[in-house]
Amino acid sequence: MLFKYPQLLWALLLLLLPILVHLLQLRKFKNTPFTNVKLLQKVVAKSQRSQSLKRWLLLFTRMALFASLIFAFTQPFMASTTALQEQEMVIYLDNSHSLQLRKDNSSLLDETIQEFIDVIPREAIFTLFTNDEEFKDVTIKDIQNTLLQLPFSSNQLTLEDILLKSGTFFNQRGNTVKKLVIFSDFQKSMAGNIRDSINEIEKYFVPLRVENMSNISIDSLYIETGNSPEKNLVVLVSGSSEFESTPISAYNGESLIAKSAVKYNPDGKSKIVFTLPAEEEIKGRVSISDMGLAYDNELFFNINTREKIKVLALGTGDDLFLRKLFSDDRSEYISENEEEQAISLLASQDLLILNELASVSTPLETAIKDYLQLGGSMLVIPSRDMIGRDFNSLLSGYGFSYGAKVEVPQEITGINYAHPLFVNVFKDRIENFQYPNVTRYYTLNGNASEILSYANGAPFMASKEDVYVFTASLNIANSNFKSSPLVVPSIYATALQSRKLAALYYSMGRENSIDIPELMQQDKIISVQKEGEQFIPMQRSVGQKTRLWFSEYPKEPGTYELNNTEQQRSLSFNYSRDESNLSYLGLEAMEGVTISSSASELFNEFENANAVTSLWKWFAILALLFILTEVIIQKVLT
Repeated sequence: MLFKYPQLLWALLLLLLPILVHLLQLRKFKNTPFTNVKLLQKVVAKSQRSQSLKRWLLLFTRMALFASLIFAFTQPFMASTTALQEQEMVIYLDNSHSLQLRKDNSSLLDETIQEFIDVIPREAIFTLFTNDEEFKDVTIKDIQNTLLQLPFSSNQLTLEDILLKSGTFFNQRGNTVKKLVIFSDFQKSMAGNIRDSINEIEKYFVPLRVENMSNISIDSLYIETGNSPEKNLVVLVSGSSEFESTPISAYNGESLIAKSAVKYNPDGKSKIVFTLPAEEEIKGRVSISDMGLAYDNELFFNINTREKIKVLALGTGDDLFLRKLFSDDRSEYISENEEEQAISLLASQDLLILNELASVSTPLETAIKDYLQLGGSMLVIPSRDMIGRDFNSLLSGYGFSYGAKVEVPQEITGINYAHPLFVNVFKDRIENFQYPNVTRYYTLNGNASEILSYANGAPFMASKEDVYVFTASLNIANSNFKSSPLVVPSIYATALQSRKLAALYYSMGRENSIDIPELMQQDKIISVQKEGEQFIPMQRSVGQKTRLWFSEYPKEPGTYELNNTEQQRSLSFNYSRDESNLSYLGLEAMEGVTISSSASELFNEFENANAVTSLWKWFAILALLFILTEVIIQKVLT
């Protein structure tokens, strides 16, 4: 039992007063002889014992009465230890797109917000943050209207991000009870570690789910080209569960250009193909009707007149395989044997290939260094008898160089699938294929990143920044690499990396970049615009190009126009489809976490745990009982 005013307990010393009064009232009686009054003596003796009992009972009753009154004024109460400590509460409210699932007549997010507003104490001070916003040290009255209008966010935080961010809102004092409440559906994409550094925080998870979870989403799309002058737009549709035939439409702007239906595929993604005109620019949109999540029912894409990657090959080596590689409509290939002519063309090229060049002259070395410094890319295919010092002088600024010649045949067996050159190139890992080989090669010194390697671990192809090198001649007399399936992804991917061509669409919230083949003037800024929304992306001149970066913007999906460019261009952005897969974490296996089924249940638990039971009324009632007891004693014991 605890007391609100414990200093009043000193008043218990006043209980000594009734004891003193009682002692003063005691009398010492003398026996006085009195004849023939034997019966009277018995009555007097009995009366004395009765009065003595009455006085003792009155003494105890009055002391208990005063003690009860004193305890009542000290306001005693009972409570848990944590109820008396200072408490901090930080709340994370997940407003990601997966909370668009319907519950009754509103979204899961709206239902959660309304319940949260109803159950949290009006005077409680807390900190609340979402995927995009923060509200520090507020009451529910301060942010109620903002929460009711809270938009959905594409910036889904992971569990680790949530825990680390919440730690910044708590104070550093160790004598407070720190509570973190997380309202989320806890999708598997949120998986992360609960770090030991925040073990002192009490963690409460409230999983937000609906009974019938079903969703159909437009997962992705791509262009499939063939011998026909028309293009095939392949659309992949995924579903969280089996679904019936669903209408799907393709638009160019607001004009409907194709319509079909897609059926559930138990093997994974369902595929539908639309035929598009070959040379027509399209500001496209693919749409389906679905009662699940709304954000993934549309996918915007954009088909511009494709700008070609410019490739210049300098050297005397056989370039027939290069001509075949870059014969498509996405590249423009030039082969030169003369250094002077190559130097004059170099500034406008995206990729320079030194094709079995025996040596590098000083003017060519200077021109290549200037070209690389301005953002160009270079691929070196050495000859069997190259002058190593010339190439090492050219490569010295990149931290690696050619070493000794090794005349021992080697097979090319190693593929670094994690290298940026091969991202999204291989669908499956290549194993047990006919490995290409070389009869002689050069060692490579320095810290270049391996792309392809020999069976002995030495690099066959390596890179550093925008410089790529082979360590062996690709001449048919030295290697059969030209006839290997690896030649296309390795060399063609190098060209693709040299120029950030516009993709069909980009995912918002990720680092995206694109090269515009235009030079930025001193007062020229490229902006991006859609239906009144306008922003300026980060941009920088890279050689003869302007490179644009997109990360935080745009905020809304759609097709955006580029302003202040010589040629009209547009880009399409979409929400990431990470949340379309309705699969969730198993919270029961997590340690140090309390799981509640709803906001109502959780805050009822908080209220019960922090409840304070006041006892002063019981002491007041007890005082009244002692007054009644004294009256009864006075009446009965006379």
